[in-house]
Order: sequence, then structure tokens, then C-alpha cells
Amino acid sequence: MKLYVKARSSYRSDLEEISIKKELKQKYKLDTRRKDDFIHAGILGALRLQEQSEVHSCDELYLTSGVGNCNIVQTAKESVYDNKEIMKLFDFINILGNTTSFYVAKALGITAKSLFQISDNFTYFHSLINIYASLQHSKNEAVFGAIDVVSEDISIIKRVLGVEASVSVVSSVCYQKLSLQNKDAQAELEFDTIFYSLDEVLAIIKEEDIQVICSQRCRALEGVKPLVFFETYGASVVNELIEKQENALFIECYNEKYKILKIRAKV
Repeated sequence: MKLYVKARSSYRSDLEEISIKKELKQKYKLDTRRKDDFIHAGILGALRLQEQSEVHSCDELYLTSGVGNCNIVQTAKESVYDNKEIMKLFDFINILGNTTSFYVAKALGITAKSLFQISDNFTYFHSLINIYASLQHSKNEAVFGAIDVVSEDISIIKRVLGVEASVSVVSSVCYQKLSLQNKDAQAELEFDTIFYSLDEVLAIIKEEDIQVICSQRCRALEGVKPLVFFETYGASVVNELIEKQENALFIECYNEKYKILKIRAKV
């Protein structure tokens, strides 16, 4: 299966010191009321993508995340469980995943399919597969956003994701405009539905004359690995390789099962 990247946008908290809420208000003149940090981050990435590529009302919207909106879940827990209070109305609304999709779709003027989906593993890969299948039917293009926002209590997200205490966790927002057509593409993404074993991955690496980039979960593999952690690292790899005009295999691992994304961005 292949998808083509027509445009991309990025934000990472370790690379860019901005107030997202202030950026949305001052640069994009957006009303930020009744929205939280997770929704703000999703909208920022979407508007930055729109600056790079025209987005049509018939484009499909897909959002994914490592653990979703952790901060709003924590807020709800404190209100209902700790303080025995009724949850605030907009906290209840914002805790729903599709609320983020609604605000992002509204900001982009998208009226077609809009999904917020999270897998408990390989969430970036599974979203690519779903997008490919949907576009085969609709023949449209897709806006794909991967949103990871660090929780206010950073120990929570480390515990949920199984990240070691010494590893730095950062917020990341990466968007890509995806198409089945390769015209004017910035990169080609090739992937499949197969779960590979370690031996199979090593055999593929040996056959491919291409750099290997791994997530931190790939402890049994040698390759370029990030110094920081966020769940949808694959989305950032795609955008970085396009920026550098490089090709690579990106490899992710869960429970000794592997998936591979081949990224060709070199002209």
C-alpha cells in the first residue's frame, strides 16, 4: 500500500518555544474559549498545514494520538472522583475525542468524513491503513494529524506508555495531506498490514540499502533513535525526512512485534 504526502506541518515543544493559545489568538485570530490545550494543539497543526496546501471541504480528516487528551481526563477525575463535583459542561464535551475532530474540521472547512481514532499500539500505522482503504473508495484526499500533548502530571503519561523515568517526554503535532496520487508529492509512504518478527525485520534491513530509524521501543535493533519520546514519533519522522530530502525505513515495536514504514522523500 502506498500513500503520497502533498504537504505537511509540525510543532514540537522541545524545538519551538511558543504559547499555542497565544499563537492561535494573535496570528490566526481564533476564538480559543471553551477549548483546552489538546484541541488548541490540533488546531495549530491544522492551520499550519492549510498555509502549505489548499484544503477542500470534501477532504477526509483523520486524527490520532498516543493516549488522547490526558489533561482533560485528569481534570474530570479530580472533579468527579476527588472533589465529588459535577463535571463542568465543556470539560464533558472536550473529553470526547470527536470534539477535537469537530473543531479541527471547522477550522479547515472540512465537511466530509471526520474521525478521531486511537489504537492501543501502532496507532500511526493503523491510521495510515484506514486512510488508504477509505481513499480507495472515495478517491478524495485526506488530512491526517497526529497529536501528542504532554500531561500536566508527566508521571501519568510515562506510566501509561511504559516510558522510563529518565526519558524526556515532549508534545508533538504533525499533519500530512495524503493522496493516492503521486503528482506533486513530497514523499511516498509504503506500508502493509503485516506484523513482523525480529528475524524478519533484520532480514529486510539487510536487503534494503537505506537508513534505519527506530522508535525507542525497538531495543533489539540498531538504528537512529530519538532522544525524546512521544507516541506518534513516526509522523515526525515523515516530516523530518521530507525536510531533509532523505529516505528511510521507520520501524516501530510492541510486544516483540514490528511494523515497517518505508519513506521515500529524496528527489
